[in-house]
Amino acid sequence: MHKSTRPLHRLIRVVFASCVAMYAAVSILMLASPNGPTGSGPVAYVIFILILQFAVIGWLLLGPLPDRKWQVVAFLVFGDVGLASVILLDVPTSALIGTFLFALTGSMCTFFLGPKLLVAHLVFANLVIVYIGVSAYVQGLWGPWDAIAAVLVAGGATSGVPVFAQIAWSLVAEDARQSEIDPLTRTKNRRGLQNAIEDLWTVAHGEQLAFGLVLVDIDSFKTINDRHGHDQGDAVIVLVAERLCGHFATVGVVARTGGEEFVAVLVGGTDQLCELVREVSGILTDGADRIPMTVSAGAVVLPPDSEAWKSGLHAVNNATRAADSLMYRAKWAGGNRTLFETM
Repeated sequence: MHKSTRPLHRLIRVVFASCVAMYAAVSILMLASPNGPTGSGPVAYVIFILILQFAVIGWLLLGPLPDRKWQVVAFLVFGDVGLASVILLDVPTSALIGTFLFALTGSMCTFFLGPKLLVAHLVFANLVIVYIGVSAYVQGLWGPWDAIAAVLVAGGATSGVPVFAQIAWSLVAEDARQSEIDPLTRTKNRRGLQNAIEDLWTVAHGEQLAFGLVLVDIDSFKTINDRHGHDQGDAVIVLVAERLCGHFATVGVVARTGGEEFVAVLVGGTDQLCELVREVSGILTDGADRIPMTVSAGAVVLPPDSEAWKSGLHAVNNATRAADSLMYRAKWAGGNRTLFETM
């Protein structure tokens, strides 16, 4: 699940389990209905699906919450195929009512999977609805206009809710993304940095990679503003941001945390991170720049075998303090240098 859903994990469990419970209710009603499946094969199949549905409910309530995309996709396929295969055993007029539950899995696509899988889900759901409408017409249960009207209503209900939810969710998600971006440099801001730290820490810990923090401060930035004006000062900040992002593009993210201060959070091999960190002052300084500037940087790299990992995310606070101290030591030593250490 996305980091924004972490405070809602308990609620998400209940919502997912409730969706499956509704599918299970359909299976039970199918078995009890006189118009439901007949014959040992169809009945056994519905019972099999019902057992799986109860097993999934138990897993959702008691087991680990699905946190990988393939797990949520598997849940989607199970919901769609299981629902369709059960309701198609009923008479078309009753089966069409069951298709309204496709809106549940459609909503799940909206919030957890994205528009491409939502389109795939809607195509599948509407094919099932059209098939039911055609079957009702062929069996003489509806006339042609009744069948068309029923298909349009069912298709509109099962597609309309997820589509409008997707549009609303996209707008909200974009607003949330923008709230994590510094408007001047388009790097992360403090809020975006905190979320990135949590994610990259998890990646480093799970894949046994090194974790790095780099703090960068533009030397004598007030002098740059006083001599060249705030517009040119902003241009220098943007230039530093672009160079930092280019330098660390493959290993982490960059954030602007103050007027002329930046933080880079890195994940990769220990030797790789140490090499990149050593180069920070050099790649940010170019004698051909119209406005000369230098930077001071402090960095800390935690190898995968570091004892610091044992303290969990508290290690990030310790590393930040250490990197900050190193950055100020670099400034006191005259600036235009990077000091770093491994923990």
